Amino acid sequence: MELVWRPLTTADIPEVAALYNAAEAVDDTGELLSEEDFAESFGRTDLPVGSLGAVADSQLVAYGLLAPRDQPVGAHRLRLDGLVHPAFRRRGIGRLLLLKLAALARELHSARHPDLPLVVTTMVESRCSGHVALVEGLGFTADRHFHELEVALGESLAQVPPPAGYEVVPFSAARSEEVRQVCNAAFARHWGSTDRSPQEWAASFTDSARFVPESSFLALHEGAVVGFVLARHYPVVEEMTGVRELWIGDVGTLEEHRGRGVASGLLSWTLAQGAAAGFHRAGISVDSANSDGALGVYERAGFGVVRTWVDYGVPVDCRR
Repeated sequence: MELVWRPLTTADIPEVAALYNAAEAVDDTGELLSEEDFAESFGRTDLPVGSLGAVADSQLVAYGLLAPRDQPVGAHRLRLDGLVHPAFRRRGIGRLLLLKLAALARELHSARHPDLPLVVTTMVESRCSGHVALVEGLGFTADRHFHELEVALGESLAQVPPPAGYEVVPFSAARSEEVRQVCNAAFARHWGSTDRSPQEWAASFTDSARFVPESSFLALHEGAVVGFVLARHYPVVEEMTGVRELWIGDVGTLEEHRGRGVASGLLSWTLAQGAAAGFHRAGISVDSANSDGALGVYERAGFGVVRTWVDYGVPVDCRR
């Protein structure tokens, strides 16, 4: 079998989505994506240099995308995303794909952030033993574990009011820039977090078709934003499972307002409003080593762990 490697274009989106969902049917990671979701991913990718496809007999058998950071601090953790079609696995294609993506990452990094060290990373669902063996065999090490949690939305949800002196209000476009700055400040000390530029913020939230502003809420103290819950909805999950899921993309509180129940009150309100809006469940992801007690907040709200993802990384020498 002869492989032809080439950059991807937006015309490849339908075939990439079909390959992804064929793999998901086997891997069962719980991550369901549509063509529209990949269109957003392609929009954030530096095409053509940040992509790669492997074609055999006119069929796309593997793909890869690079996700660089706009404003990295300390080191540039550049993520590699990609998959091999299940029918073409165990032939060394995945190993070759990762090596080629790492080479592309080196070039992209050198053009954008040459003064920082480069770490190429990839996310692996912990039960995908073949994927784990592949990345570990190439020298990647597990840097962090992220739990994915879910809670059914219904009348049994605990109701936690916001603390005295705080007000919960819906997200509004007029406060978007304020929320971006508060989000950057709230996550400043979180592992692997970097400030979101206005462009990244727009791509993730205000310009994203997956952002649900009416199910996103802010905590105000003396009229200023001090906390937030920002939600997304992926229609493909409902289409493929019948479950309408509210995905909690970001939860945060400014450091000086932590420990007062702000996040618990915000989250409780968001879940109650999500249930009223017809969502069947909510999902969220949390760093297992989060030092702010986020996992406990989510578990007290009724969430339970359903799977774990591992953030693998390996330093890459960019010296010529």
